[in-house]
Amino acid sequence: MAPHAWSFILIASCADKSSAIDASRRAALKSLAFTARPAAAAPLDKRPAAAAPLDAALSRRAALTLAFTAAAPLPAAAAPLDAALSLRADALRPLAGATCTAPATPPWLEGEYTVAASRFEGVSFPRGGAAPRQTAPGSRKGTLLLLPNVGANPRGYARAFDAALDGADARNAAATLKAFWPEASAATTTSSAGRTTLEFAAPTVSRGDRPQRIVAERLACAAEEPAPRSLVFAERVAQASGIVGDESLGLAGSWSAWHRYDAVDGGVREKLRVAVFDDRDVAGADERPLVVLEYAFFLKRK
Repeated sequence: MAPHAWSFILIASCADKSSAIDASRRAALKSLAFTARPAAAAPLDKRPAAAAPLDAALSRRAALTLAFTAAAPLPAAAAPLDAALSLRADALRPLAGATCTAPATPPWLEGEYTVAASRFEGVSFPRGGAAPRQTAPGSRKGTLLLLPNVGANPRGYARAFDAALDGADARNAAATLKAFWPEASAATTTSSAGRTTLEFAAPTVSRGDRPQRIVAERLACAAEEPAPRSLVFAERVAQASGIVGDESLGLAGSWSAWHRYDAVDGGVREKLRVAVFDDRDVAGADERPLVVLEYAFFLKRK
């Protein structure tokens, strides 16, 4: 059985009681409680001899993602990046572009932080209904690099910003996984040239702890400073994840994320919006996101 299908299904205590999630959103979250195995999972081990299983899945997914992005109508190029943080969910499209050279981190943001507070602010399903495909990143615990357990509100873990915005990707991924999914253990992370690989052991529904892996490749990125001591960073990522050695449980897909950082007394506030796309849908098909996730964080400077 798939491990923890749709990670949105969490006990009520995962959402901050003060969070303004209305009754309909809570009902939508509950409606995701199904555990059927995907009908056509991405193979983990069908690969050329020289390639790692998830690397092969990621390469195929990256090619599909680029084709999907080229076919999809995008917002006007002149629109500021932070416009995506307030667009209707069904108007979001993957971040445009085909390259990513991580920008320099502004001096006011660079440094070491503790995530003093996190808040899950909601989920929406732009295509209607309440159960996107279980094959999308985020549909199970440990399958979305940025949010390994959607709906959880962890705090007290480390976050860092090096001189380049991607400089601490590996450290941040490992710390985020452990905070969002405490049962995960032995996390090791590598990051190079926009690709982050996160390996860990974590429980499954019926098979005990199993070795698992996420491979994420940043395909495009952009940054803007809409105001003094404010930064918007956007990224588009192709990702493959799965249980090592079990090809029936592989996931592959893509997502775009928009982060807004604002300096405040004692630290930085972050607003995060993640749109998960079905990039198998190409020209003429539904281009809206499968799901859009909203989070807010307060990063306390150490």
